[in-house]
Amino acid sequence: MLNSVRPFLLKSKFLILVWIVSLSVVSLTACSDQGFDPRSYFRTDTPTPTETLIPTNTATLQPTETATLLPTETIVITETPTPTETVTNTVIPTSTPTLDGSITPTLSPTRTPTATLTRFPTRTPRPTNTRRPTNTPTITLTPTPPLAYYRINNIAPYSMVTSPLRPEAIVSPGEDGLVYVTLIGENGRTIVREGLNFQNYLGRQLGIAPEIEFSPIGAAETARLVLSSVDRYGRTISLTSVDLVLLQLGSNQISRPADLSEPYLIRQPEEGDTIRGGLLQVSGLARILSTNPLIVECISQDGVIISREEVQVRAPSDEFSHVPFEVFVPYEVSESTNVRLTIRQESDGRIPGTISLTSFEIILAP
Repeated sequence: MLNSVRPFLLKSKFLILVWIVSLSVVSLTACSDQGFDPRSYFRTDTPTPTETLIPTNTATLQPTETATLLPTETIVITETPTPTETVTNTVIPTSTPTLDGSITPTLSPTRTPTATLTRFPTRTPRPTNTRRPTNTPTITLTPTPPLAYYRINNIAPYSMVTSPLRPEAIVSPGEDGLVYVTLIGENGRTIVREGLNFQNYLGRQLGIAPEIEFSPIGAAETARLVLSSVDRYGRTISLTSVDLVLLQLGSNQISRPADLSEPYLIRQPEEGDTIRGGLLQVSGLARILSTNPLIVECISQDGVIISREEVQVRAPSDEFSHVPFEVFVPYEVSESTNVRLTIRQESDGRIPGTISLTSFEIILAP
């Protein structure tokens, strides 16, 4: 602020000095016009010094002051570069957009991973806990079990029949393409056995109605009609049967079976499973056909029974046709072995032997 006031004071002094000098010059001029000699006014004193001092003082002091002071004032004016400082301050806007621009685009995309919090819907596997209904196979006894894979449709147990016998059955040929029809007498003798060729129907079910002729020993004889199939190693795949009374004379007295559902529903293991550890767990549902226990066997390709267990199944209630069962079958093998898991039941009547059988292949590993 002092720097700004100082030029003003110098300028003011200079103007006052100029004004004084101007007044003196005007007064001298006026006197010369009236005939007044100014030199006579100064002759009383030493004229030479006075004449010389006054001009020198006015001539030298005034020009020097004007010449020296005016340039200095112009130099002060050059201090106006101060506006350049405001120009440099304009750099501030350049910093603000870069900061704002760099922050907003970078932070907003990085915050988008919050959208990955939508993984919460992946917690919906909790509804997959509804597998509990799959634990209800033991409760699903009430739904109607499927029809038996092998079944005789038109003859109930202990129906009285005469020759020829014409059973209507649903069967499937074995791996040899044959369906075996066997009629066994009460003393265990084989009355009839023949293989029906259905090689064109391998792996398929079909209905048959073979004509079977027989001759009972006496007027009547208890017998068992058996339909079965075997695999390429001669192991029984499926078997169904019905006990009959063979008549020498008379007419047929045939009733229809009350239940044609699958006798054995195996839940565990499944066909083709590999079992390890030396212990086979077998569980499922069974329809009781006799008072004898269920027989669970593992039969190798050469017909050797590797392991065998029996499980007694309680009688079903009026509410359910099938009852659950579970059995653990220990086994011992040195290498992976293909076996046929067989579930069957034997007769408790006069004619011994298997009355129903189902099976499939599994692998037993050490």
